Amino acid sequence: MTQSQNLIAHTSSGDLQGTADGAVSAWLGVPYAQPPVGALRFAAPQPVQAWQGVRVATTFGAACIQKPMGSIKSLGPSLDEDCLTLNIWSPAADGAKRPVMVWIHGGAFLLGSARVYTGAHLAELGDIVVVAINYRLGALGFVNFAEALGDERAASNPGLRDQVAALRWVRDNIAAFGGDPERVTVAGESAGSMSVSLLMHSSEAQGLFRGAIMQSGALSLVHDREMSLKVARHYLDVLGVRTLEALQAITADKLLAAQAEVHKLVPQTVPAAPWFDGTLLPASLAAARAAPTPPIPLLAGFNRDEIRFFELWRGVAELFLSRGRMGELLRQQFGAAHAERVLAAYPDTKQGKRQLGTHMSFGMPTMHFAERHAAQHPAWFYRFDCSNPLLGAAHALELFYLWEMDGLLPAMLRGGPLWGARRALAQRMRAHWVAFVRDGRPGEGWPTFEANRRATLVFNRHDQVQDDPQREHRMVWAGQDSAPGMTITGAA
Repeated sequence: MTQSQNLIAHTSSGDLQGTADGAVSAWLGVPYAQPPVGALRFAAPQPVQAWQGVRVATTFGAACIQKPMGSIKSLGPSLDEDCLTLNIWSPAADGAKRPVMVWIHGGAFLLGSARVYTGAHLAELGDIVVVAINYRLGALGFVNFAEALGDERAASNPGLRDQVAALRWVRDNIAAFGGDPERVTVAGESAGSMSVSLLMHSSEAQGLFRGAIMQSGALSLVHDREMSLKVARHYLDVLGVRTLEALQAITADKLLAAQAEVHKLVPQTVPAAPWFDGTLLPASLAAARAAPTPPIPLLAGFNRDEIRFFELWRGVAELFLSRGRMGELLRQQFGAAHAERVLAAYPDTKQGKRQLGTHMSFGMPTMHFAERHAAQHPAWFYRFDCSNPLLGAAHALELFYLWEMDGLLPAMLRGGPLWGARRALAQRMRAHWVAFVRDGRPGEGWPTFEANRRATLVFNRHDQVQDDPQREHRMVWAGQDSAPGMTITGAA
């Protein structure tokens, strides 16, 4: 078999021509559903239509429509509503049955792209197949227009349904790329991690994956039905439309402008988010927390200084560094007495507010999800402590240790006296993640997370297993989750 023949994969929709990427093969911009445009805008994803001949899959597809954050230029060749594509890296499109990792990018359900994550190194390191997916974002993927318009042609949670559709495509086609559809691990960071927690509670996603990795987020930034309707009606008012046809005719630029206006009307949350719809997802947060999680292994954790990443954006920083505003959110969610107990556990200093913001937004939701899962199924927990001089161990920093992200690698992480230690940490973390995908458990020296010990692997220049390192604050939260937007109700 020639190298060119080895790069052709035979899928249920047609043949795909891939490209060499170092020691592995890559298939880029692969469609997993029809373009969600025209009459399919806001609809559930539809199966991709078959094509004749060999389709070239050697360039990344477009990132989904969004307003890019800052000066990030690596989202893709363009922004387009025709974005339901995925990227695949595999040692070979042969008959081998390799474990598969499906990656869901983060970005607050508003931004991001699969293109940022290059899976060649992980695929080569672990002899695994790596898949990174795009899904609809913002107003196109996470606004409850279906109920607000009373039109069943619009789907509930279309962005999450995209993720389910991608997982189904992987189940049906990954064998053509040397992958095993029975050994799929779904993984994500931030909104991607939150997505993983939601997929674990979705009946439509059950059986599509056999392991889960959650990096910084769980059951967070999810609206209740009332808030989802409140947000959707704001969009309809801002846009001046009352029918699905009129909404489908609005340009993408106008939708993005409306998204910015709606954010001003709901400053306590995000202007687009998944919601508990009672169909794809449970009907409420309480129902989700009471429901069992699937019997699969889980690897989860968070970063020590998550909230410092958001200090780069003034509006978000004002929320998390304002003790008064955080106290208001806590009182709305927990009641006055419990909110005061939580606030009292964090000193009224800059560092205290940072720690409160980190625990409130990512740390406690992720830990409590892991606790609930670990009561019945195997789980491993981590905290990422390896800091940089500017932002500490901030949100998303661990991604630079797991993925090839050279185009986005901050200068502060390159070179210098700690460069060797950082590279060694990256090797250790990648080895753990690959082992989990391959074997259903991380590498040696990482004990399971159980209620009697809560063993946590703390990643730093020198890794350490610590028992219940968040005990003091964990006891104060007493199992309560929090995240702005998650339990802020429409009545708030």
